[in-house]
Amino acid sequence: MKKLWPNSLVGQLLLVVAAMLLLAQAINSFLLFRGAQNQNLIEASTVAVSRIAYGLERQAQDRPAFREGSMRARRWGRLKYSGHSVVTDDMDRLPELEMRAGQAFSNMGAGFSDIRAAYLTELMPDMTGYLVGSNRGTRRNGPINRSLGGRPSPRETRGFIVISAQQADGQWVSLASAVQGRTPLLVRSLLLQTITIYLLMLIPLILLGRYISRPLKSLTAKANTFQPGETEALAEQGPPDTRELIRAFNDMSGRVTNMIGEKDVMLGAIGHDLRTPLAALRVRVESVEDDFERERMIAGIEDIDHMLDDILSLARVGRSKEQSDTVDVRSLIETIVDEFTDLGHDVRYQRGEKQTASIRETLVRRALRNLVGNAILYGKSADIALQKSGDRLLISVDDDGPGIPNDEMETMFEPFLRGESSRNRATGGSGLGLTLARAIARDHGGDIILKNRESGGLRAILSLPID
Repeated sequence: MKKLWPNSLVGQLLLVVAAMLLLAQAINSFLLFRGAQNQNLIEASTVAVSRIAYGLERQAQDRPAFREGSMRARRWGRLKYSGHSVVTDDMDRLPELEMRAGQAFSNMGAGFSDIRAAYLTELMPDMTGYLVGSNRGTRRNGPINRSLGGRPSPRETRGFIVISAQQADGQWVSLASAVQGRTPLLVRSLLLQTITIYLLMLIPLILLGRYISRPLKSLTAKANTFQPGETEALAEQGPPDTRELIRAFNDMSGRVTNMIGEKDVMLGAIGHDLRTPLAALRVRVESVEDDFERERMIAGIEDIDHMLDDILSLARVGRSKEQSDTVDVRSLIETIVDEFTDLGHDVRYQRGEKQTASIRETLVRRALRNLVGNAILYGKSADIALQKSGDRLLISVDDDGPGIPNDEMETMFEPFLRGESSRNRATGGSGLGLTLARAIARDHGGDIILKNRESGGLRAILSLPID
């Protein structure tokens, strides 16, 4: 069912309208067919009533209604006289037609003590000689009629109406009338009506839907690719409500850009103002005579300096002026591995096939450094692997550390949060490494996922899209 439901606004609107039109037309068709069926029953009963009234009138004038075996007798039918009604209680009685027949007989001056009418799909044998209306289609479709330009219109007999009326002397007079089937003209009319309604309704709706959805698609694409600092506003188009929405989006993007610009200026000023006294403090610390205390002071100053660098880098993600270039990711990983092995860390990478991606190399290098640094910090070693999966490159960094509880995986990406409570430099850090790495990955259209390894330790997966 979900596959049949369209995703677009226009498709959903058209599907709902088409379904409602189809339902309405189905109800309309049902009512028309029922009306046509009732009309056929009324027509057949009217023929029978008029023939009975005519026959009784001729009898009252002591004149035979028809000559036995004459064409009129065969065409108009003969009345059946009997001591009982041919319409029994087990037949499909038609009370409404009985009432109509009584009113018609009364209007024609014929009085009956009881009138019965029934619908039969097959005529009883003793009424076959007392039938009217069964040859109308044959005459209408005869060769003479067709030669005069008349179109053949065969009508199939779908059943029979039998009317039996009781006279004052107790004798019953009965006659059967053929109920003709519906002609194909009704079906063709309904089909033509349905097609016309669909064309008149759906074509304008398609045009209206496209008029509404086109600017919405442009707005969606603009929102997905929005980068702070963009000055080009989205053109206002579409109906008034959509124009108002686009205008609000343009205003919002402008406010966001201004806010981020002010934030960058503020952070830049803070970084500059803090680094100046830190540099002066570093100079003064060099004069401390106690080597142990001097090293601890220098480590604290470096810790603050690294934290400032991480904060400023995180603030600039998404605003980097570096252009994306096609980079050999395999070579990038090898460069990072060499950096850590030169410092004496256990970092391994199995060289594989060349894999390229359009990335900002400096930012991705920073993200990978953070992942490898975390692996070394908590697991004492790092094992890097690179593989292609569909339209993405997956860079996994495994360690042999204690891992992370599954319910705390996402919280590890929160700023200043680490997997242990210490704040000293030997085991802690700024707590921004994973936050910055994920921000860089998502800025490239990728992500970072953490999962515990079955053999122990943690696996961090950096995914990057391949253009």
